[in-house]
Amino acid sequence: MKKIQSYFLLTLLLVCFSCDNEPYDGEIFIEQPVTVDPTPDPEPDPVDPDPIPGASLQLNDYDYIKTFSSDTGDDLTFTADFTINANNQFLSQQTSISFLGSTTNAVSNVIRDENSRVTQVRTTVDGVLVNRTIVTYNLDKITEITFEDLQDASGDFTFTFTHLNNEITRVREFTAFSTKFTFDETSSKLIKRETMENGTIVKTENISYDANGNLSTVVITGQDANTYNYVYDNNTNPLLISLNDLYLYAILNDEYDDQYEHWQAMMYSPNNVASVTTQQGSSNLDIQYDANDRILTRNGTIFTSVPTVSSDAVITIDETFQYIN
Repeated sequence: MKKIQSYFLLTLLLVCFSCDNEPYDGEIFIEQPVTVDPTPDPEPDPVDPDPIPGASLQLNDYDYIKTFSSDTGDDLTFTADFTINANNQFLSQQTSISFLGSTTNAVSNVIRDENSRVTQVRTTVDGVLVNRTIVTYNLDKITEITFEDLQDASGDFTFTFTHLNNEITRVREFTAFSTKFTFDETSSKLIKRETMENGTIVKTENISYDANGNLSTVVITGQDANTYNYVYDNNTNPLLISLNDLYLYAILNDEYDDQYEHWQAMMYSPNNVASVTTQQGSSNLDIQYDANDRILTRNGTIFTSVPTVSSDAVITIDETFQYIN
């Protein structure tokens, strides 16, 4: 697994450039974050409470807690608190990881240029700068991502990217691995990721979306074969609004053994994930909403089927969403 970086980073988790509803002309577009004010139903159900006038989907705070429980009692808890600015952009993530009675605290900060593009992600652990990720562009195309481990240089690496129409090929220096990302020519959404070793495809991920643009199904063949199915509610996902300008970065910075599918569904789909099914089983999630159908909490068990996580681990998540009004 990666050294501590943002979830997004993220393992999560993080950081991307959303291209929904943009025309396609041979490059992946960077879309600026937007604030969406939902339009109330003109004829609301009389049993529902009155909507709050001017209610916004702009987040004031978002917290994510994931716990891995095992039969031995060696639970691992991952807690992430996201900081969001007045422009509804993700700025930083405060992370705590607790395991065997010990807690590590990290903060990942996103650095943007005058065009709002992500240029660096810096991570401190217990106040000490431990790593940084530097993003290089040619115009608005990412051409290089360099990770610097400031405590152990052997952990440094560089991704280089070649763009060709709707395909981006990534090479990790000094390794036999490369990855080809294929994007839909109309929606610019990622539809296939192929991992190659010495030029031979060893893993293919085919990604499908529903009519609303939500990631619905992922079929993985080759190494770590699996199938993921996601079901959504009909309400707007506020995470997409705050994190949409990190979409492409998160895809291109995703490691070979990380799970792109889960955070893509949770954070970069237009609606809120209500159920997840993998070969390990089906999730059991409970979602609470406010009077404006904004998601307030989501919690329960979930199956992510990450290869580096024991198949008998019980995974629970607990999310809270707070809005500016």
